[in-house]
Amino acid sequence: MASNVFSFPTYGKAITLDDQGMYYTMNTSTGLIHSIFRLEYDDEWYLYQLQNTSREDEICWRLMAEDAGYALQSMRTEEIGYHFSKPEYAEPRGAWQVIRNSKYGFGKFTPLNGNDPICHAMILFEGNEMVMPILIHKAEEETLQMAEGMVLNQVLALALPA
Repeated sequence: MASNVFSFPTYGKAITLDDQGMYYTMNTSTGLIHSIFRLEYDDEWYLYQLQNTSREDEICWRLMAEDAGYALQSMRTEEIGYHFSKPEYAEPRGAWQVIRNSKYGFGKFTPLNGNDPICHAMILFEGNEMVMPILIHKAEEETLQMAEGMVLNQVLALALPA
């Protein structure tokens, strides 16, 4: 196994209730918010995405799941090693914690360098293979309140019709 993957129980921060909340992806070229997600714990972990509905100017939260297995389950250490020991994940070095259902996952990356911030990722799975994780940013409460109108307008403009 590659040396860029560390045993989670030994190193890394677990996904906890503090990780609940809203996350967004940002287009680095334009600085605009592309998608908004919500990680929620209600006896189990669930992941939602904000999307348009069939009604104009209306949005709703859609549960992210492909089949009946909606809840996100912890990924075993062996699975994390399998997915993240590939050369494209050699840097930065650190530990991953991942919760997932059959299609979607939420990842938390703790960098080896303690001065670097903890990062979060949205992960898509195609069968048993993981697609490259997408960096997501946690939206702080005051950020959400200030940008609520702008964010919703951006989502309405960019999201595909339901």
